[in-house]
Amino acid sequence: MLRAIRVLGWSLIGLGVLILLYLVYLLFFTNLQTQRAQAELLEQFELEYGPLEEALPGEEPVAQGPREPVDPGDAYAAMWFERPGSDEPLVHADPLFLVEGVSLPVLRNGPGHYPESAGPGEIGNFAVAGHRTTYGAPFYHLDDVVAGDEIHVVDRERREWVYVVRETRIVSPGDVWVVGPDPLGAGGDTALLTLTTCHPRFSARQRLVVFAELATPVA
Repeated sequence: MLRAIRVLGWSLIGLGVLILLYLVYLLFFTNLQTQRAQAELLEQFELEYGPLEEALPGEEPVAQGPREPVDPGDAYAAMWFERPGSDEPLVHADPLFLVEGVSLPVLRNGPGHYPESAGPGEIGNFAVAGHRTTYGAPFYHLDDVVAGDEIHVVDRERREWVYVVRETRIVSPGDVWVVGPDPLGAGGDTALLTLTTCHPRFSARQRLVVFAELATPVA
């Protein structure tokens, strides 16, 4: 009996160590992996499309049409968050480089663009998903944004589009309408940006959704 208890005890300790190592991998090594991927995306984006600070202001929203195809995982756009009147970083300290696609392997490199959704500056819904905790946790602080905050997006044509946050919602994972063409019923001539991530942190029970509307040109 004593031997069985001792074996059980050591087994539980071993299991605990394995769980701890897995958590370290999820919270540390996946972040390093994404940091490297984001650095490579920065290099790829600026080599092909130029520095972000040289982007030109976007004009009026444009209708969706044929686009240059983007391979899954390639740099799709750059994004950062600002609060008017504040110089403090919002959501993420550095610009985030979006990739094309939302499969799990692709999202390990950064937030991903839903391929069937609109693109930056296009009428419709430009939809983006990103991790909340692991793989760089790009949207860890997404719940910090409030109505009136700005989301800046630079596309592959070096145009900078500014979206103004309208509202945030908590929805269930099955509420796929949030990435549909017109999730807010705004009409057919509105350009929206929708960001989705898991909620609460360290759980996939719900989704945190941020809706923003295009407001250009950039000042």
